[in-house]
Amino acid sequence: MKYEIDKQKDKTVFKVKERILGAEIAPAVKTELIFLQKEISNQLVIDMTNVTRCDSTGLSCLLLAERMEREKGKKLILQGLSPKVIELIKIARLDRVFDLGE
Repeated sequence: MKYEIDKQKDKTVFKVKERILGAEIAPAVKTELIFLQKEISNQLVIDMTNVTRCDSTGLSCLLLAERMEREKGKKLILQGLSPKVIELIKIARLDRVFDLGE
C-alpha cells in the first residue's frame, strides 16, 4: 500500500496514494491509522485525492479513524473525495457521520 504522512504543526495529513480503497489494502490502512493516531495529538486529515473507488472495507477504515478521532475529542477531516466516494458515503448514510464539506 502506498501512502504519505505529512506532519504539520496543527494537523497530520494521511494521504492514500492508491486508486482503490478496498479489501486488498484495508487491513494495512487500518494498522497505519491506529499507529498514527496513537502518536499524534493534532488534527487528523485523510486525503483521498488519488482514490477513485472505495468499498465497504474502505468505509470501515474511515469509520475506525472517525471513532478514534472522536474519542480524542476531535473531528476527522476527509478531503479530496471523488464523486463516486461521496455517493457511496451517502448511500451508506454515513454523510451524517462524516463532514463532506457541502
